Amino acid sequence: MPPPGRPFPAVTGGCYCGAVRYRLLTAPLFCYACHCADCHKHTGSVFACFTSIEAEFVAFIGPTPPKVSVRARPDGVERRTTFCPECGTNLWTRGEKDPVTIDVKTGTLDHPELMEPDLHSYFESRIPWVLLPEGAKTCLGQFDFRKEWPPSSLKRFDAALKRYEDRMKEAGASASASASASKEVGAVSIAADEKESPEEEKETDKTPTAQSPEEKENDEEFEKRFRETEKALQERLEKLTLKLSGEEKADEKA
Repeated sequence: MPPPGRPFPAVTGGCYCGAVRYRLLTAPLFCYACHCADCHKHTGSVFACFTSIEAEFVAFIGPTPPKVSVRARPDGVERRTTFCPECGTNLWTRGEKDPVTIDVKTGTLDHPELMEPDLHSYFESRIPWVLLPEGAKTCLGQFDFRKEWPPSSLKRFDAALKRYEDRMKEAGASASASASASKEVGAVSIAADEKESPEEEKETDKTPTAQSPEEKENDEEFEKRFRETEKALQERLEKLTLKLSGEEKADEKA
């Protein structure tokens, strides 16, 4: 994980039209693909890919703030989807571990190739002609994140959950005190969930620095992969530029 003052590698993403842009502030917790029938319909494709990360570690860097839609699934569970108000691109949904994590749609990242799925779920619903890489891990139905996530990710999840619970307790105490004061002066109290606490704002804007040795190793490995991919893409761009330059000279001679 990056030291204080140094941002995580520029793992960025955005919508189709470019109005909404975002950046991941740390490495993902887990990457997975889902082959269930719901994902077929919801994405309009043959499977979906997700990059799970703590919601507080995603920063908006674009000119347009996204919007959130809330819809009930057939089973009655509410699905919260963040999307671009201009082009409608779905960017992420609240994960199964709601409210502390989100599942970023891997395809909205600028370099989705960095996020190869750690696991393919609902393998029994896979479209037959979808071929997986040799050795790809699969499971039938939904996976248990407590069993599949690496230890460092589980520690991060538990820490995020505790921070969330602490904020809710603090917000509840503030709301109670505000309500008592309002009764005395006859003012209208403001619900605690309608405003963000200073602590929450601070945690949203900063890059986390507290980590275990396992987490540090995990982030350093991810950063190395990112740099290698970035270098490979740059080399491909240079080769393409040289090729186009050679073709232009050939055309001039002809």
